[in-house]
Amino acid sequence: MYRSICSNVNLGGAVPADNDLSERYQKLLEEFQTTEAELQKVKRALEIKEIELKAVLAQAHEVSNNDALTFLPNRRKIIEDLQEEEIRSNRYNTPLSISILDIDHFKKVNDTYGHTTGDETLRNVAARLREQIRHPDTIGRYGGEEFLIVLPNSELKAASEQASRLCQRVRAMQVEANEHVLSVTVSIGVAQYRIGEENWDQLLNRADAALYRAKNNGRDRWVVAED
Repeated sequence: MYRSICSNVNLGGAVPADNDLSERYQKLLEEFQTTEAELQKVKRALEIKEIELKAVLAQAHEVSNNDALTFLPNRRKIIEDLQEEEIRSNRYNTPLSISILDIDHFKKVNDTYGHTTGDETLRNVAARLREQIRHPDTIGRYGGEEFLIVLPNSELKAASEQASRLCQRVRAMQVEANEHVLSVTVSIGVAQYRIGEENWDQLLNRADAALYRAKNNGRDRWVVAED
């Protein structure tokens, strides 16, 4: 705003010779310069506030999308990712697979060692899973001790190979949680999206049914969804 004021005020030329006019001119000039300096301060303050506001908005966006315990995308965000990949799969006729993974006997961990150890176990397993998935796959906390992995451009074979690898990696890890060293395993249900035959929700249901069969068959394994 002050720039437009400056552009419309001609401060050049000689100072008026008349004493009264000269004094008025000097006074107005000083007031103008003071106002301009104040506007500069306001401008700088507004720029700082804008930076702070953007930082707060970015933090709020991160909080709304991420699970506070595992730092993975939360249920809402990972389902949004799945919905976006469903649209892309339908549009370009590209494969899409998912895996639903559950930590075996997690309730026993909570009951035996307490929820603090249970939370630390979740964080450790989440970190290991995140290390093992490839880009552009995404993993999020689906709920409780369950995780959802979305695998764009992946057919059932690739998703199954990943599930097998994840079972092995988790089985081999030692979880240090609240002064306890635990061994954990996971069960996984794997499903490939049937383009034009189902929606993302039905795909989730098939993967969940496969997970249920993996648990019924003894846990610590992966099972492919039935067609």
